[in-house]
Amino acid sequence: MLRAETSAKSPLAIGSRINKPVRLGPCAASSAVQDKPTTASPTSDEDYDPSYDGPASAPRVISSGRVVLESEDELKSTWEQRAWVGGATALMGATFINGANHVHGDWGVAVQCAAAMYFAWSLGDLGSGLYHWGVDNYGDGNTPVFGSQIAAFQGHHKRPWTITEREFCNNVHKVFKPAAPVAGFLFAISPWTPAAFSVWSSSFLFLICMSQQFHAWSHMKRSQLNPLVYQAQQTGLLINRRDHGAHHKPPFNNNYCIVSGQWNSILDAGGPEKSFFAMLEKFFYNQYGVEPRGWSDPDDQWTEETPKSA
Repeated sequence: MLRAETSAKSPLAIGSRINKPVRLGPCAASSAVQDKPTTASPTSDEDYDPSYDGPASAPRVISSGRVVLESEDELKSTWEQRAWVGGATALMGATFINGANHVHGDWGVAVQCAAAMYFAWSLGDLGSGLYHWGVDNYGDGNTPVFGSQIAAFQGHHKRPWTITEREFCNNVHKVFKPAAPVAGFLFAISPWTPAAFSVWSSSFLFLICMSQQFHAWSHMKRSQLNPLVYQAQQTGLLINRRDHGAHHKPPFNNNYCIVSGQWNSILDAGGPEKSFFAMLEKFFYNQYGVEPRGWSDPDDQWTEETPKSA
């Protein structure tokens, strides 16, 4: 389980987070941590917000998490990153094919596999939300296994456009790498597992890994997106710019799901004090005495910078 140090301040009263300032939780793949003027993130998935210049006009001082990058080359994909992404994807694809090969004209199995794909997409969105909430609120760069992902997520609100500047494998390899052993295991057992399970497990794992790229697309303008991606966003297959933008506005503790966003309204029902995540945070605090970051006072480390013209 992801851990965090308990605040040195007196514990916050449980159930009072709606009345307390909320610190901006970490949220995705890269950003800078510098003291500059701030502005709210745009919430539109269109190009009609003239006040937001986005990646095209972002300053070229680059950072990842809380570590300043030395050059733009660190936004490019390396062969090692490509190997992890390609290898894991190949294993997931092989598992999916092993499952699909069991159909052989059997409509019953075909329906099961189709249903498995739907549930993979739906539960993938739920899984992305749980994971996003976890790395937003618990642990740090020293956390075993997840530390590098947490450190990268922690700076995202500061400079959210940086995620759109990373090359594909550079952006997603930190999710594909720990997923590779799981993908290998699923492939190894796929000859003996039901077709629907192979289809579901490989699709679910792939969507969880790709959620980081779906996240990046949700920060892009329409003019920056492939038309097919934009249409997928508009039909609700993928999270869009407007819906994800709600996560970048106070109180910064909702709309965590980043595959399609279909679970956000369910998980956030009841408001900041009674949402699913609020109840989960109270449970962990009561059991382990660990406060989520969202309960801490805000500071300038979590406030978005204003993009400047290059």
